[in-house]
Amino acid sequence: HNMKTQLLRGRNAKMQECRSARAQKCIKMTVFCVFALLHFCITFAQTPAPDFTDPRDGETYKTVIMPDGKRWMAENLRYRKGLDNSVFSNNTTANTFAALKNTYFCPGSGPLNVSANQADPLACDYWGCLYPWWTANVNIANTGVNSLSGQQGICPPNWHLPSDNEWAVMLNSVETGTKNHNTMGTANYGTRAGALLKDTARGSFNDDQAYKKYWTGSAIPNDNIYGFSVLAAGMRTSAGAFSGNGTQALFWTSNVTTLNATAVSRRFDNTLSTVYRNSVQSLGDALAVRCVEGVCKDSFPIVFAAIPASCENIPIWNEIGVLTGTKTRTYNLSVPASIGNWTYAVSVKSYTTSSAPTVSISGNGTASASVKFTITSPIVDKTFTILITATNPIYCGQLSETHVFTLKEVPVLTTIAGNEAVGAIKTMTDVRDCKVYSIIKMADGKWWMRENLNYQAGLTFRSTVDYFATMTNGTPGIGNFWCPGADLATSSTLSMCDTWGALYTWECVMSKDGVGSWSEPSASQMYAGSGSGNPASVSGRGICPPGWHVPSDREWGDMLNAVETGTKNHNTVLSGTWAGTNAGTTLKSSGFTTGTKQTTGFSVIASGCRSASLTIFSNRNVVAYFCSASSVSASNAWRRQFQPEQSGVYRLSGNRASGFSVRCTQD
Repeated sequence: HNMKTQLLRGRNAKMQECRSARAQKCIKMTVFCVFALLHFCITFAQTPAPDFTDPRDGETYKTVIMPDGKRWMAENLRYRKGLDNSVFSNNTTANTFAALKNTYFCPGSGPLNVSANQADPLACDYWGCLYPWWTANVNIANTGVNSLSGQQGICPPNWHLPSDNEWAVMLNSVETGTKNHNTMGTANYGTRAGALLKDTARGSFNDDQAYKKYWTGSAIPNDNIYGFSVLAAGMRTSAGAFSGNGTQALFWTSNVTTLNATAVSRRFDNTLSTVYRNSVQSLGDALAVRCVEGVCKDSFPIVFAAIPASCENIPIWNEIGVLTGTKTRTYNLSVPASIGNWTYAVSVKSYTTSSAPTVSISGNGTASASVKFTITSPIVDKTFTILITATNPIYCGQLSETHVFTLKEVPVLTTIAGNEAVGAIKTMTDVRDCKVYSIIKMADGKWWMRENLNYQAGLTFRSTVDYFATMTNGTPGIGNFWCPGADLATSSTLSMCDTWGALYTWECVMSKDGVGSWSEPSASQMYAGSGSGNPASVSGRGICPPGWHVPSDREWGDMLNAVETGTKNHNTVLSGTWAGTNAGTTLKSSGFTTGTKQTTGFSVIASGCRSASLTIFSNRNVVAYFCSASSVSASNAWRRQFQPEQSGVYRLSGNRASGFSVRCTQD
């Protein structure tokens, strides 16, 4: 009995030992399975997505929902229906919209073992097609920069060509390293996103399977953990050569960077785990396309009101007086009004001012916002850079686009307290179009432009002289300008305004910014500012910049008399009379007849005029004509005239419908 008991105890102990060992083994297996499951879940966390069949041609594509929450095609687009592939053998096709619209190419070289300028149409079945940007965006030839984001393009219905920002957001969502794919540059970005998205197939182009989708020459492992399966389809250059098959994958975005020239692309390389952003990809290059589900937009213009979009160095301080103390300015911006509610953010990225500017933004929930800047001096010739972000939840999943503005403080004058000597020269910036004018302090104590006004914003350029040839007060030429044409010519070119300044009718000159409301002066105003004893100026700045105005006939006379060392009769001579003795000589440029502006003095140049009565351009390189703000009658206004052989200045009542030059004077 005792022996049996001992045997039972020994067996029980052994069984316990076995159970313990099995338990430990089970625990180890459980831990292993848990970690394996966690690894599997982490690795394949994307939501399964069904295949998609393009209703246009029956092509079926694998799709995947990426961590950015969007459904992307996991294969390159193969759409060819109705497109032209006859340019396959033509490597001299012009890099233009007309030549490359409705075209596609199949990847060449690489595994096909053909020359770099050829391609096999069957390759599109394996690698997908390569499209010029104009085809990828459905043949839209003339559009503004960034205006096509979110367009369907060549993608199927209810899908669209992804924008640069959509690519950035998706890449950052998978990136395990540096999440900087939204940087607006031309460089490699990120650390691992490239490797995580590339297909894992490897091999040699000498393999028997000519169309095997290999990445070659890479020591970097491709994980493809999201099933995005980037293929090395390469590209076709605008010069007609195929390159990069097996070593590179290039994808179009919908964002143009230079009108009819370049756009943004994203590139994967065989030896890199980063992703390259190219902001200057030629629109004539042919790249692959990946489509994103949904009809939406995420790229939009942020437009500053009253500040031209073409001017990056925007003058924000343009006031008279010493720029000291704290300055505050507020500017308005707008975004598309029809797309729901917006959220705004602003931050300072860099500055060269003595201290960081304070910036704030308001307007959440609306399509307009106000950005407020506060800077403490010294601020002259300093810059700061801000980032403004506008986000809209229905713009492709709460995406936003960031715009960078560099604002430069450009004061009109540093002082006006009488410290400048007569003849002092400075610059003035017209805040309406950012043009910079040279200005001079004249002997009358006022600041005058040393250059003819060349304001064009919001006005229409008229190349032919006969436009408004029979003007009446009902059609006074408001909103139009001309550029000086050669003597007796009937047409001119816009570039002439760069040398000579613009020509305007009197009604246009007297309208606010050349386009504002205008009415005929009353009888009491008709002679305002003309002759001795009359008011020195006419109210309203007219076409001149804020803080400046069109000088009256009286102001012209006062300035000329102040300069004159001979007979000071510039305010009293009758119409059609030469006045003074030497003011004309003093004020004319040494390049009067050539349009060359001298570095000192008033620098009058012979811009000629647009003759309404003769319907020709007249006397360019011979005579300078300047408007005044003073009207003589319903058809005539006072002007001043300079000629090369005359040392005086001519005073004449001339046709208001003709086109003359303008020199503005400070308020």
